[in-house]
Amino acid sequence: MRGAAIDAPPRPPVATARHAALLALASAASVALLVGTTLDGFTWLIVPLAALTGFAADRYGRLVAASPRAGLVYLGAVVLLAVVSVSTGLLNGLSDEPYSTPAYAHLGWNLYTRPVSFDYVQYGTTYHEVSYDVYLPALTLVQAPGLDYRWVALGAWGAMVYLLRRDSFALGGLSTPWIALLAANGQNDFVPLLAVTAGLALGSYRGRWLVELASLGLKQFANVLVFGYHLLRREYRAALLSVAATVAFLAPFLWLDPGAVYCHVLLGDPTTACTGHGAGFFVFKRNYWLYPTWVALVFHRSLGGWLRAHGARRRRVRNAPE
Repeated sequence: MRGAAIDAPPRPPVATARHAALLALASAASVALLVGTTLDGFTWLIVPLAALTGFAADRYGRLVAASPRAGLVYLGAVVLLAVVSVSTGLLNGLSDEPYSTPAYAHLGWNLYTRPVSFDYVQYGTTYHEVSYDVYLPALTLVQAPGLDYRWVALGAWGAMVYLLRRDSFALGGLSTPWIALLAANGQNDFVPLLAVTAGLALGSYRGRWLVELASLGLKQFANVLVFGYHLLRREYRAALLSVAATVAFLAPFLWLDPGAVYCHVLLGDPTTACTGHGAGFFVFKRNYWLYPTWVALVFHRSLGGWLRAHGARRRRVRNAPE
């Protein structure tokens, strides 16, 4: 007699509800902490916010394992929140980048030798700014003419999470509402993050090196990620090639005005003072934390394996006979 098929027992509804409740709580906390980072003296809240993202990623993975449909509902809710933010201004206006990034495109070959002036709204107040471009030359070209740059950033975020859809931990972490809201605010970091995701996180495929090459012309943090990725993998030739490609992107502008490239691209000074920034400038900036968060979420398996191996080595040394 043929035996009856034995199906895996379904997850109990209580477990699914618990995962969903914890994920909803973490998501709400991420929005509250994001708002907190805009208050004077509370920019340090970005640190617990980034740490909370790991918890949200874990809860999302457990929720999807218990109920894939519930995971889709959660993603839909996050997308809706981001779209509402762009459309209505809710939790928006945290950056001048949706105004400055498209404006730099009008400079052409004068990208680093002439400033642009623009008005932008932040926290409900209109500001006037005069600024030089401080990014790599290709970033300002990635836009849709006539379309608010917030939609470009949000589209890049959406494409990034789609590419990572098979990794529930990375998908859940990068879909935490504070990250989606930064995209809805038009942070230009999501264009290079999409490029490095396609270039480094998807394994080998035809044309991958072209995507990786394109990522080196966008924003300096992407170049650091690509260089560090190859260096840690002991792919020294690829690491050196990433440096050479970066120089090649800047070569025409170095020929026109090397001092301007040094001041604005290498030092990151949007003025003519060329003073650069101290370490404190980078510590608590919201969008800068996107990059280490991306690394932790996308390469969580590799990082976890390294930490376990490192811990095992330390235990062996500690327990070794004298």
